[in-house]
Amino acid sequence: ADEEGLEHGGWATIFTARSAIEARVLVTDRMKPLVVHGRTTHQIGLPYHWGSRLLTSGDSANDLMHAALDPNVHIMETKAATCGIRPGRRPRGKALTEFVAELRDQAHSRREMAERVEPEETRKTAPS
Repeated sequence: ADEEGLEHGGWATIFTARSAIEARVLVTDRMKPLVVHGRTTHQIGLPYHWGSRLLTSGDSANDLMHAALDPNVHIMETKAATCGIRPGRRPRGKALTEFVAELRDQAHSRREMAERVEPEETRKTAPS
C-alpha cells in the first residue's frame, strides 16, 4: 500500500487491460507479498459478486476479467488475475475507455521495447 500511495479507508482504482473499477482500501498484514524468482508481487483481495445486480453498491471485480462462467450455475469461474492499482477513484464514461486504452498502449510499448528473456528449459530442444 505504501509503495502505491494507498491509504487505509481511501479510494483505489484497480485496473486490467479490460476495464477499471474502484474500491475502498483496507490495509492489512494478513495478505503477505509473494516473492517469485526474486520479484515481489503484492496481493489484492476483492469481492467478486453482485456489483451490477444492485444487491450491493459499487463496482464488480468481474468487470476486470473476461466472462468465464461455470456451465452448471453460471458463476464466474475466474478467481485470479494480474492487475494494477493506484490511489483515487476511477474515471467515468468516455474517460474510463480512454484510461484503459492508454494502459493497453503503454503495455504494448513496454513489450516491444523489452528484451525477450526465456527460461533455459524453453531454449533447450529435445533430442529427435
